[in-house]
Amino acid sequence: MFRTLRRKFLPNPLDRMLQRCAKKGGKRVLFCWNRGLGDIALGLYAMVERVRERVPGAEVTFLTRENLVDGFSLLEGVKVIGVAGWKRGEKKEGGVDLGSYDLVIENPDPSEWVRWQRGKVVPRLKWNPAHDELWKKFGLEEGSIYVGVQVSAETCYGLWRNWPVERWRELFERLELLKKYKVLLFGFAPEPLFSHECVIDLRGKTTLFELLSLIKNRCSYLILPDSGILSFSYYLDAQFPIELLSLWADPNHGILKQNVASPNRLLRHIPLIGKEGDLSTVSVNEVLERIVPTSPLRTCPLASEVIPAPLQQVGALILAGGQGTRLGVKGPKGLFRLRGKSLFEWLIEKAPRIPIAVMTSDLNHEETVAFFKDKKNFGREIYFFSQGESDGNGSLYQAFHKARLGELFSSRGVDVVQVVPIENALADLGDRALVTHHRNTGADVTIKCVGRLRSDESMGVLVERNGRIEVLEYLDLKEETYFYNNTGMLAMNLSFLQKMAAAPLPFHRVQKRKIWKRERFLFDAFVYANKVSALCYPRETCYAPLKSLEQLEEVERRLA
Repeated sequence: MFRTLRRKFLPNPLDRMLQRCAKKGGKRVLFCWNRGLGDIALGLYAMVERVRERVPGAEVTFLTRENLVDGFSLLEGVKVIGVAGWKRGEKKEGGVDLGSYDLVIENPDPSEWVRWQRGKVVPRLKWNPAHDELWKKFGLEEGSIYVGVQVSAETCYGLWRNWPVERWRELFERLELLKKYKVLLFGFAPEPLFSHECVIDLRGKTTLFELLSLIKNRCSYLILPDSGILSFSYYLDAQFPIELLSLWADPNHGILKQNVASPNRLLRHIPLIGKEGDLSTVSVNEVLERIVPTSPLRTCPLASEVIPAPLQQVGALILAGGQGTRLGVKGPKGLFRLRGKSLFEWLIEKAPRIPIAVMTSDLNHEETVAFFKDKKNFGREIYFFSQGESDGNGSLYQAFHKARLGELFSSRGVDVVQVVPIENALADLGDRALVTHHRNTGADVTIKCVGRLRSDESMGVLVERNGRIEVLEYLDLKEETYFYNNTGMLAMNLSFLQKMAAAPLPFHRVQKRKIWKRERFLFDAFVYANKVSALCYPRETCYAPLKSLEQLEEVERRLA
């Protein structure tokens, strides 16, 4: 014979207290609260509703820290007493006559006492329209897109709920490139510091009402961890359009645990949840693609996000047809010496054992070949071919085909070729991240790019036309915002390289050393590609071009 055991229902502590208070005819209820801001919406709102349900006509008062008074004032129909100097965690009565209240509830548990509300009760924080003008005191410019951000939850526990500082720095760097985006930094803790021009640091400079006025009237986007600012933004009972991105290591908390819609019908909530409890697995791109209009350039992947695979079936090609005239020396530019080594040595010595082709010109072919012969090709498999007349790097395709190097590379199993210019001593002929990304995207060409720092940089830029990435030479730039510079380094399918030998690339009129020349550009072939992708690198790690002696000091610094 089996007996069914039934657990006797026991009301939670709040219900028991309210039941006793109602039986005695009590009406005055005092909550003593000295914890966090976020619990006002997530727990105390429901408690107030419970008090009014169980004790009809109840008068609810909160005794709290002075800096929480504004938050409690958003609970409709309650009284608030602020205690100056009361610190979180301290027990303090603040001179209030507790005996004058029928029920005193000290530090109620906002999680356990109101479990019944989850998925049912929509907290509503009443907004006073008189606060709408408060944002104007901060002098924000018109025409900018404002993104409200809190970089940490600023509590003494739960550090797992914070996105790593490196992610924030990376996000701000990317937003800075977009020019129109401005970051409003919310919270109180003065650190970590951020020096980005797009960041307006308002930490510790706003009241709660000023902060909410900024969010309601100026912010197009919010990016917030599980915090009081998140709860107040989500449950503000006012209608205004905003995109709210919340960051979570554990979704069983906060507004996700509450599991109800915002009272703001115009709010769009996008929770971003880390994998296996690790918030750092949420990438910057996941954030960017939700706040920046869709564009492969504006959310260009970072090399640091690529898990590189081993190099296989890869060759390399060095563009070395130039002379060292602007560097003050005679002969091939590749023989110019930096910190005791030639540019050729900087590239070849760190290269893996892969087939390497060097494109020379009529001006330097014999001298270049003689140099490598003297060095016994550095023990590498190296081939030479000449572009003939110096008519720009766009002649690569025909010259490579004419030398039958496509057939040779193919016989060595090569299907992807990395292309680098000789003047960049930081170029990597064995860039595994670039090749991996290139293969993963299924592109014909993948451009190695860096973020654009200034509008007057003499570098070609990446542009998007008809859904494809192209390169625009700096001489042809217009008064527009560009985000990424072309480094001249790329990965290219061998089949595409060979096919472009027949492509009718245009000539460009280019001025060099007071002489006008006709040149073809390598990147003009990209319009024939089925797909072009890009991968963004930190400039300091991959780009140190040496085109004139004025750049020598900076290049040597980067090579140190």
